[in-house]
Amino acid sequence: MPPDARRTRRRTKRYEDSAVLSKRSTAKRNSRERTSAGPSVRTMLGGWVLNPYLAFFLLLGVGLATLRLEHHLRLTVLWLLLLGVVLLYAETGRLRASYSLLNLARGALLGFIVALPLYLFVPGFFRGTAEWLYGITDWQVLLERAAILVPILEGAFFRGAVQRERTLVDGAILFALAQGLYVFHAFSQFPAVVISVVLGMGLLGVLYGYLSDRYGLTASIACHAVVNMVLFVWPALAERVNDILSF
Repeated sequence: MPPDARRTRRRTKRYEDSAVLSKRSTAKRNSRERTSAGPSVRTMLGGWVLNPYLAFFLLLGVGLATLRLEHHLRLTVLWLLLLGVVLLYAETGRLRASYSLLNLARGALLGFIVALPLYLFVPGFFRGTAEWLYGITDWQVLLERAAILVPILEGAFFRGAVQRERTLVDGAILFALAQGLYVFHAFSQFPAVVISVVLGMGLLGVLYGYLSDRYGLTASIACHAVVNMVLFVWPALAERVNDILSF
């Protein structure tokens, strides 16, 4: 072999050896950093957060245990718990949402088409149901809760977690039961209304689940937000507008 070829071969081997050592050093450093950072929340919890059924039963247990609290305070506790579950689930990296403006518009339009006839048919029913569900009558607070906070939290859990890990039907059923849990305090006085809320929310849960499968989680959340806006916020807002115009 010519001297130049031998020198080139030795130089190439040195470069290869240097690259291997560099990779090993980087791997060791990353391993030390992971060890020093400590175990993740998912590891410490033993992976229970990946089971949406257990998370729902936790929500159910807390909801039943807090029935004696004031309704608005009880709802705050339940929503904070739901937020904690969603954050823990997101920590695993399994909560994903893709969207486009077109899909957001599709979800919002479908929500309007579904909700408007219901509102026109029985507006008084939804006016009272909004107070039972969200513990407030002020339209501004209803807007924040019903059209912003709740669709994001419930969409992330029931569609982003339950439906993703199980099935669309599972997500719709647990979503409906959660709505029943919110108004369970009124069951002794208005059982038919509570049952109607659960059944109606179950059907809406199927719609939201379909949108999540077809167009993405954010399209489902947009539909949920518009439905809540039309059914629960608009009656209170319309009443306020009428009061203003009556002067």
